[in-house]
Amino acid sequence: MAVGRGDAAGGPPAGGATGPAGAAELRPPRGRLTPGPTCRVDFSRPLDFRFLGQPMTGFAGDTVASALYANGVRIFSRSLKYHRPRGLYSMEGESSNTLVEIDGVPNECAETTKLRAGMSVRAQNVRGDPRTDRFGFIDAFDRLLPAGFYYRLFHRPYRLWPLFQNGLRRMAGTGVLDPRQELDGSGQGHSDTRRQAAVRKGSGSRTDGVQMERYLNADVAVVGSGAAGMAAALAAAESGLRVCLFERRPWLGGHLAWRVREYEGEPLHRRGDALATRLRATGNVRVFANSPVTGVWGENLVTGFTVGGEGDPFRECHWECRAKAVVVAAGRMERPLVFNHNDRPGVMQAATAWRLARSYAVLPGRAVVFSVADDGSLEAAVDLADLGVRIRAVADAREPGRQDPALVTALEERGIPLLPGWAASRAMGRKRVTGCELRALRGAGARRLRCDLLVANAGWQPRIGALATAGARLAYCTHTHTFQPAELPGGVFAAGSLTGLRDPRSIEASGRLAGYRAAEWCGSAAPRVASARRECESLPGPEPGCDIRHGPAVGRGAKAFVDLDEDGTCKNVVESAAQGFDVPELAKRFGGFGLGPGQYRVTGQNLAMIMADLRGDPLETASPTTVRPPLTAPSLATLAGPGHDVHKRTPLHGKLAARGAVFRRAGPWVRARYFGRDPRHGADDESVQRLREEILNVRRNVGILDSSPLGKFRIFGPDALKALQRVYISDISRARPGRCIYSALCNNMAHVLDDGAIVMESERNYYFTTSSGRAGSTVEWFRHHTRHDGWDFHLVNLTDAFGSINLAGPNARRVLERVTDDDISNEAFPYMRCRWITVGEGGARTGPGGARSGRAATGVHVRSLRLGFVGELSYELHVPSSYCQYVWDLLVAAGADIGIQPFGLEAQYCLRAEKGHIIVGAESEARVTLTDLRMGWLWDREDTASKKVGAPALRACAEQPGRMKLVGFRVEEVPGAPRDGAVVVAGGEIVGYVCTTRRSDTLGWQYGMALVREEHAERGGRLQLCEDEGRGTRATWSAVVVKPPFYDPGGARLRA
Repeated sequence: MAVGRGDAAGGPPAGGATGPAGAAELRPPRGRLTPGPTCRVDFSRPLDFRFLGQPMTGFAGDTVASALYANGVRIFSRSLKYHRPRGLYSMEGESSNTLVEIDGVPNECAETTKLRAGMSVRAQNVRGDPRTDRFGFIDAFDRLLPAGFYYRLFHRPYRLWPLFQNGLRRMAGTGVLDPRQELDGSGQGHSDTRRQAAVRKGSGSRTDGVQMERYLNADVAVVGSGAAGMAAALAAAESGLRVCLFERRPWLGGHLAWRVREYEGEPLHRRGDALATRLRATGNVRVFANSPVTGVWGENLVTGFTVGGEGDPFRECHWECRAKAVVVAAGRMERPLVFNHNDRPGVMQAATAWRLARSYAVLPGRAVVFSVADDGSLEAAVDLADLGVRIRAVADAREPGRQDPALVTALEERGIPLLPGWAASRAMGRKRVTGCELRALRGAGARRLRCDLLVANAGWQPRIGALATAGARLAYCTHTHTFQPAELPGGVFAAGSLTGLRDPRSIEASGRLAGYRAAEWCGSAAPRVASARRECESLPGPEPGCDIRHGPAVGRGAKAFVDLDEDGTCKNVVESAAQGFDVPELAKRFGGFGLGPGQYRVTGQNLAMIMADLRGDPLETASPTTVRPPLTAPSLATLAGPGHDVHKRTPLHGKLAARGAVFRRAGPWVRARYFGRDPRHGADDESVQRLREEILNVRRNVGILDSSPLGKFRIFGPDALKALQRVYISDISRARPGRCIYSALCNNMAHVLDDGAIVMESERNYYFTTSSGRAGSTVEWFRHHTRHDGWDFHLVNLTDAFGSINLAGPNARRVLERVTDDDISNEAFPYMRCRWITVGEGGARTGPGGARSGRAATGVHVRSLRLGFVGELSYELHVPSSYCQYVWDLLVAAGADIGIQPFGLEAQYCLRAEKGHIIVGAESEARVTLTDLRMGWLWDREDTASKKVGAPALRACAEQPGRMKLVGFRVEEVPGAPRDGAVVVAGGEIVGYVCTTRRSDTLGWQYGMALVREEHAERGGRLQLCEDEGRGTRATWSAVVVKPPFYDPGGARLRA
């Protein structure tokens, strides 16, 4: 591989994206380099933003971190525990150093967040300016904060622990979300003025507040778009398979994207461009850039999110990809070098300095010292020198002779001293790097050099996150000195630099082999697997790595950090081992290593290697800490999802909406609660009057209700009656064709779960209804309680197949007679009966014969039940869903001249309460049984053979004293009125509560139902109702216990 002076010619950046138009012709601003062929920044598009209130300027293509660095910002934040100054360390969000607050939203990663115009950026975990943080003095008291101090200190006396706990949390927080800050749904803070200005300026078309989800299916999913990832995708696509490729960066190419070194006659970044161009031209490959993977799960489910850019209608889009095979080519990252003061601003990874210069045209430093352990970093030193950066020295922790000879020669040609077998011992400077100390790893020797940037690493380590979450077994490799996959799950393949490869040809060839193997796993003919394997074997294999644990003279009066997120030092690792936590997974918890945003990336391998040394074990016994997803953290809004209001609508939803219905959720359904203005939101005289009119129209005239969510079921078969007898508490064997039986379902504790009507349609064939809330679980309830009996019956849920229209009121028969020729007189169709009638023109066609589930030539056959839930003459019409609107229109037109009006659930709630009918969940709860609710008359006490669900508990509770009982009451007329939930008090003790209470215009007084202790349930007794009105005041009312029903006690109206 040739080492030249770099590719000075222009060209598109890796990934096939066009470069900034005219960027090379523009004179770079102060602090910037002349843009090269891999530059991502467009100097023709300046972007103004603020940091700590100070105006600054960046450019399109910048990240927040690159823009801040170009503007001279070196201290980005303060550390979690010691409040030490922290600066730019990585460019991939590998630590919490650059977590900042952006537009009021905390914990945004400056390294990966694209700069936008008008951003307001603030430092986190600081008191005042990050350069002069008032809590910086804590650093001097590190002896008071040993490993595991929060488990061992401040707990005695115990009463003081909350004081210490809250204080520590306040002082050691990261970001704080201001509850007064207005946020849009995308998680971005804003002000109305700034948003309106952005709209006026047309700054982007992204829709604020939109969260999206995407669910993908692919034959092969590829994680990573370096040379190996792109080669794998192309190889798999050759077999015609559907391929999805996911890349965390905004562009493709991996590490090729900023490398200008010539390889086989062309710069490496151009090789990346060529692969990306081929990939985007392949029709069966979908490329998702800006799409970090959060995990790989069972059965090869890959999850992640896409960060929206200009033109995208979202900020972040969650996606899930179900694949038959997964190729992980996530690449590598630098292993941090542990040395004294390695957290100082001005200490950064080699790739960080390299990308600042090549991707963002930012001068990383004026005098730079390298302390590294791999050839890639030597290449970075050569390239930075060619860009005009002064490289003072390069210390290489590897022994002499292990460096690439071409790179050694290139360093010599540029007059850069190379110190093999040396490493950084200390970074000098109080708040930022002003110099460094280099020492020999073996033997004596030390040098102090002045510099403003110290580039440091201990070599490279693979990005094992995706493999770890997929369930791969990892083991320490003594050749590469990294954790390598020792065993992969079925259908998962690893490729590229992840496996220790460094040669570009080897990396690309390994990707092709993985792509062919993935295609073979998917069942495609893959004859090229053998040739691809031979090609890989003929190319250079994994290169030897470096086993340096830490720099020389670590811990001599200075902190050497193993974990930058949690301020975990080398000294803390020793303290954890001394306490018995001498394996990485235990030390991780006790000492707080790898628990921050960086997770395993900064800490994982170093912690395992240092722990092995402390135990005196060989490195091959080292084990990594468990990788915890998400590998890259999405916003909480993305995790929460777009907030889809998943619900069901009745067939009449549109008709009700046209009549001004106010809809509310009722279980899985959206139902009409009111018509007109909602009294619960800005109640006024008009809205209350409208509700009263709904109720009175049913009582005095006729109303129509959409009751379609009512559960509707058919059960048939030789043992259908046995199943009904088991589940329902009544004697269903007395059912006769055309007659309705009202009954209830109980659980094993005799609590009422549901109620409804059962109709025998023919022998061994029954139809029954349930409440809308229980419709979804009814089938499972029957199956559960008959699972051991081997009974032969079939249960069909017809809830969605049939709508339901309730016609109720004194004029209900008059309206229905206008749309049917069937005889629906009280004699022919009495109360608690069920029959088929034909609605619409065309004569009577009733009875079980004939077409029942569709519209005849001139009418619709509907099942009609004469029930009386609201206490009036009522017809419940069960209509095929596709004909509901037709029947509704017929009824509304037929009753128009007599004032028919729709009514909603709130009116129905009041009407049924006046009649004393309960709603399960409103007047029932876990402490009361069927008999406590005045419904014991439903219980068939003589039937023990059916083993009715709840019957044993009913027998046990039948004579039990002191139980809660449901009672009716009448409130004495006083100003104000109690509400649902008011407590019942006797002798200063709470003895019950109000379940339902309303004022009735029909009755002329306030009625209600309450659950009270049995001794207070005597008819004629007095109840004291109380409500806390706040500020120490309490409202009280007196009520008299009366027997429900309050309205029409004899039931004459519903039987009329």
